[in-house]
Amino acid sequence: MNALFSLFALFSFHEFYVSTSYMEYNNKRQSIEVQKKIFFDDFEIALRKYTGNEYFDIVNSNQDTINLYIDDYLSNNFSLSVNNKSTKLNYLGHEYKNGVIHCFFEFLKIKKISSLEIRDLCLISNFEEQENLIYFEKDNKLSTLKINVSELSAKIEF
Repeated sequence: MNALFSLFALFSFHEFYVSTSYMEYNNKRQSIEVQKKIFFDDFEIALRKYTGNEYFDIVNSNQDTINLYIDDYLSNNFSLSVNNKSTKLNYLGHEYKNGVIHCFFEFLKIKKISSLEIRDLCLISNFEEQENLIYFEKDNKLSTLKINVSELSAKIEF
């Protein structure tokens, strides 16, 4: 999957819009750890619109500003309900690599999961064709979900 994502990152214009999120439940830490990958050019467009800063440069701006913008954007566009209770996103940071922004965050204080609902609105208001793919792993079992304009959230029952 990384090779595919990197291949498409080489093109500044692309005909599809996708992000991927890798989520894993860490039983020992009682947390859900997330790595979200988004094409930097698409994310930059979304952050410019979201913040009203038309000159924002996601690669070359001040790191504190970039982290502030990403944290606020993700907190308002990516949500998780565990056992029908909302959980707070804890942003950890980001990394730019091969045309992709890797965002790292977690959801803490999760003792047991019987149901999980993920709402991922990232970039959907900017690109009608946007699809957000989610891979969730718990107890060595992988669930794959797709979120788009017609399905803004997805649910897993355990």
